[in-house]
Amino acid sequence: MPDRERGSLLARPFPAALLLLAAVILAAAALLAWSRAARDRANLVTDGAQWIWLMLDLGEREPLRFWAMREFSLEAVPAAARALLFVDPRGSLTVNGSRFPPGEQRPGSPLRILDVAPALIAGTNRVVIEAESPTGAGGILFCLDLPGGRKIVSDSSWLVARSEAALSAGGGRRAAVWGRPPMYPWGYPTLGR
Repeated sequence: MPDRERGSLLARPFPAALLLLAAVILAAAALLAWSRAARDRANLVTDGAQWIWLMLDLGEREPLRFWAMREFSLEAVPAAARALLFVDPRGSLTVNGSRFPPGEQRPGSPLRILDVAPALIAGTNRVVIEAESPTGAGGILFCLDLPGGRKIVSDSSWLVARSEAALSAGGGRRAAVWGRPPMYPWGYPTLGR
């Protein structure tokens, strides 16, 4: 093609339309990503909490019972402390020896909301979650709101063991992490009423 027949690509209608279409697609993708991030923040009522369990490698379908524990310190007893808990399929919460009623939850169930302030003490506090599953599969999600924006959440820092005595004796291992919401099959757990 001779030089004088070559014109600017942008001066030709077809390439200019392609560039405009590419710009529109990129802008739409950026807008979609922003809206998904905003929706994620709105649906995520458990902040940085992650789904934890005893193990990720589930073999044969068999009943499983284990305990997950986390310790933390408080300088003073807070007037209010809201715990959000989801244990699929069954579980109970104990804070410093005070046991809260056990419950059953399934994907789609709301988070249990528990006021644990009366069980907290100045100094070292211990949160223990007992989890049970008839098939060995399940998940624990926990978020404790403390004054000053401090949160205690389920993550890999939790210790898990097949007996509460093992945890009390300083045993156990790090919790296995499935990931943070939304995770299949739980999606985004919502607040209970």
